[in-house]
Amino acid sequence: VEIILFASHLLHRTSKFPLNTMTLEVLICSLNKGIVRVQEVLLPPCENVRYIVSYQYTDERYLDLIPEKLTQRSDVQIFRYNGQGLSANRNLAIEKATADLIMFADDDSHLLPETFDTVFRAFEQYEDMDAAFFTATTYTGKKLKDYPDEPCVLKGMPKTYSISALEMVCRRRKVQGRMRFDERFGLGTKFLTCGEEEIWMEDAVRAGLNMRYFPEKIIETSTLLKKSLVYVDAGVQRSRGAITYYLHGPTAWWICFKFAFHGARSGLCHFVPMMRHLAEGIRYMKRTQS
Repeated sequence: VEIILFASHLLHRTSKFPLNTMTLEVLICSLNKGIVRVQEVLLPPCENVRYIVSYQYTDERYLDLIPEKLTQRSDVQIFRYNGQGLSANRNLAIEKATADLIMFADDDSHLLPETFDTVFRAFEQYEDMDAAFFTATTYTGKKLKDYPDEPCVLKGMPKTYSISALEMVCRRRKVQGRMRFDERFGLGTKFLTCGEEEIWMEDAVRAGLNMRYFPEKIIETSTLLKKSLVYVDAGVQRSRGAITYYLHGPTAWWICFKFAFHGARSGLCHFVPMMRHLAEGIRYMKRTQS
């Protein structure tokens, strides 16, 4: 009996993950030619980890680009959808998930050898946690945002930066069938070209999710943050107005007026076109709200 107990204890200490372990699915969203990059996202097979590739295409000829290496991996599932829109793609991937935990990746993302250890460790430490947020960098190691240095509980969107789906890991049962990315927002749409994460975060707060931030890197990306183009891109400006209305209701008019006024006074934009685009976003949200 003592030998058996010692062997069990030794196995627990030397295995990569605890004996009573969770499972994780990486939800990879891709569009058209991007599918050829997905194989670069995958890490070597791991018993506790699977990949779901949600592949949107706008023409059937793109289906011929699916790498054979993807179809040969038993830990990879590919779901094909005719259409486009990143928020819709993420929602489709969530619907197919079955693991305990889900995290997101784009077809140009790089996971780290320690990513899965980092994620499992966080959720094992906080058993009541519904969503965890980590950090991301560029391929050269530059931080994507001005992240805090200390871990903390999140009660809403952080003050110093805005979260991205790439930094997020969720308990599947807490979000599947309950929370979706707002498909009016995000890449692939023509009117509100970003902001889906801000809407998701507000919905998470309203749903009472228990969320924490960890200053640990889990992913690298080349993605340009569209929201940083708020002073030059009309789609981003419309998104800003729409998000403000979703968060604050009619008070959004005054908040957007002050934003446009301060931007113009600082020489970052012209007041009239900025305010016009912000107002278009507000009116769009009022028109499309359920």
